Amino acid sequence: MWVEELNIENIKCFEKLTLRCGDENGAFKWITLLGENGVGKSTVLQALGLLLAGPDGANQLLTKPLGWLRDERRQGKLSARIHKEENDPGEYGATKKRAVFNFTYFITGTEKIQIRSKTYTEPAIVPNSDRTLSWLRQNAFQAKGKGWFASGYGAFRRLTKRNQVIVPSLQTPERFTGFLAQFNEDEPLAAFEQWFVHLDYRMAKTDDLAKKQQELGVAAINRVLPKGAKFDSVRTDGKILFDVNGQKVATLNLSDGYRSVLALAGDLIWRLFMAFPDSDDPMQEKGTVLIDELDIHLHPVWQRQIPGMLRKLFPHLQFIVSTHSPFIASGAGEDAVTYRLNWIEGKIELTKILNMAFMSVEKVLQSEAFEVVSLFSKETQMRIDRYYTLRKKTKRTPQEDTQLEMDMPIVQQAIGLDAPKSALENKMDQYLNRMLK
Repeated sequence: MWVEELNIENIKCFEKLTLRCGDENGAFKWITLLGENGVGKSTVLQALGLLLAGPDGANQLLTKPLGWLRDERRQGKLSARIHKEENDPGEYGATKKRAVFNFTYFITGTEKIQIRSKTYTEPAIVPNSDRTLSWLRQNAFQAKGKGWFASGYGAFRRLTKRNQVIVPSLQTPERFTGFLAQFNEDEPLAAFEQWFVHLDYRMAKTDDLAKKQQELGVAAINRVLPKGAKFDSVRTDGKILFDVNGQKVATLNLSDGYRSVLALAGDLIWRLFMAFPDSDDPMQEKGTVLIDELDIHLHPVWQRQIPGMLRKLFPHLQFIVSTHSPFIASGAGEDAVTYRLNWIEGKIELTKILNMAFMSVEKVLQSEAFEVVSLFSKETQMRIDRYYTLRKKTKRTPQEDTQLEMDMPIVQQAIGLDAPKSALENKMDQYLNRMLK
């Protein structure tokens, strides 16, 4: 399954928004959402999560969408166009097999709203009642169905803080649980740890399938961990140990960065195994994954590497992520699609950013993707501006000459007085010239 398009109307900060996630050539395999705080990146991902969870799952994730309407007097609307893949079960149509599906949810608020002759006076998610959505409910959005893979992760991804014990059985997850971390910040991603303990228990019973799953899972986990870290073993008390630069460390004692990546990758691997139990390698299957603030808890070195790691480990998944990191924005490859959300004249507008993969971090920050005018601290930039302002003056007071001498070593250290002017310096000169006219 992959998403071609998301449409949002009258939802939170959005009057109307269309997010293109694919075209006639197929899915955009990596989509990055950029923008300052408060422009709706999380809302876009949550709206898509509600749609991909299915109507029943959406109502379990968000029992009352209070505050979701921009204008309480009108209904909100969430729509998606999704595509069926070859390993997604179900056939729509007897002769011409259908593979593209459009479906809609309506959102109500605290004001009286009428939908299909029914009046709503409280916040609710109201699925559009049509044949397409009925078919999707029975095939794509089954509580414990196979294929049609999708999951979503919020900004607060972490493993459980409890010590794990052996789990004799592990139930196939209901579809909506794949999006719990998007809507509940306190929800730990404990399934990965439980799954590994469960596999270790089954392997003790000479279960060949469990051994194969653990080998694939361990290989995948080791590929997303940084250099010097790898899976070690499962102890008899249920603790999972990792070898970190020669030391055995339980998951409970790993750093936040390690735990964040393990929580995300581990949960994703486990859900792929559950969704494609007959696959020789579930990491090669197709689906859609939503990740809010992928850069959270990660060192810049890891931020630079994580998009490529995820794409290499899950080559056929469609990733839709938000971030505040220029490393992630430029690190997903030249085929990645980048959008920026921005307030323009009181409305949120979506802008497509081009050529991100070929820019340095400095250029990324100064491009339309981030629009950071200066890469220096506010205090340093103030002294640089003052230095160039004073230097341009033909007549200076003694106090200004003293100030110029005091600022000179700071500017020399920051940008070099005799160095060729950078694009930033040229912009500064242009700005100062305008101000001094």
